[in-house]
Amino acid sequence: MNRLAGFAGLILTLLTCGFAWAQAEVTMTNSDPVVAVHSNFRGQAVTLFGTIDPPPGEAENYGVVVVVQGPSTDWVVREKQRQFGFVLNAASARYDRVPGYYGVFSSRPLAQLGLEALPQFDLEALAARQRIESGDQTFDSKFVQLMRAADRFSMAERGVVMLTPSAFSVRVPIASNATNGLYLARAFVVADGEIVGEGTTRYTVRTQGFERYVADLARSNPALYGFATILVALLTGWVGGVLFRR
Repeated sequence: MNRLAGFAGLILTLLTCGFAWAQAEVTMTNSDPVVAVHSNFRGQAVTLFGTIDPPPGEAENYGVVVVVQGPSTDWVVREKQRQFGFVLNAASARYDRVPGYYGVFSSRPLAQLGLEALPQFDLEALAARQRIESGDQTFDSKFVQLMRAADRFSMAERGVVMLTPSAFSVRVPIASNATNGLYLARAFVVADGEIVGEGTTRYTVRTQGFERYVADLARSNPALYGFATILVALLTGWVGGVLFRR
C-alpha cells in the first residue's frame, strides 16, 4: 500500500512539473505587419519581438529558437552533365510545397540547446520531407545549398538576441526575390533541452504599384496578359530597330 501511494505521489509530482513548464507563455509581435515590394526593392529586414511569461518560481534561463516560414512553392533540381560536347539534363528531383522562405534563428547553437535532432530545425530534413518519393535523396543537400544561395533558406545560430532573460528579438531578412504572401513566425522557448512554450506572429510581403497590377492581371486574365506581353515585345523591337537604323 505504501509503495502504491509513493508511486502515485511520484506520478502526481511529474504531472505537476509538466503542467508548470507548460505555463511558460510567449507573446510575439513584429515591426512591419506588411512589407511593400516595389520595383526598386533591394531587400530589408523585419524585426520580431517576443516576451516570455515564466511560471511562478521558475528560473528564467531560457533559450529561444524562431522559425519563419513563407508561402509554399514547387521546385525541381536537375543535374547537368556534359555528353558528346553538349550540356544535357541528367537526373533530377522534385520538391513539392516547399516554403518559399524558411529561416531558423536561435539564441545559442542548437547543440547547446539540445535540439539539434529535431527535424523542424534541420534544413535537409525539410528538403527530405518535401521531396517526392521518386526523387534521389542525394539532391537534398544540393537543394538546400541552392536555396541558401538564393536567400530563401537561412540559419543563424545566434540570430536571436536575448534583450533580458524574458525578452528577445530577431531580425528576419527579406530578400529582393521574396515570395508574396503570408509569413508565419514561431518562437520556441527551450529549457533543459525541452520546448516549454511557443508563440506566433505573422507578417505579409506584398507587391505594390504597377508590379502588383501586372501580377494580378497574369492571374486573373492570362490571355490578356499574354497578348499584352507580345504587344510590348513587338513595340520594343520596333523602337529598337528605328533607333539603331539612325
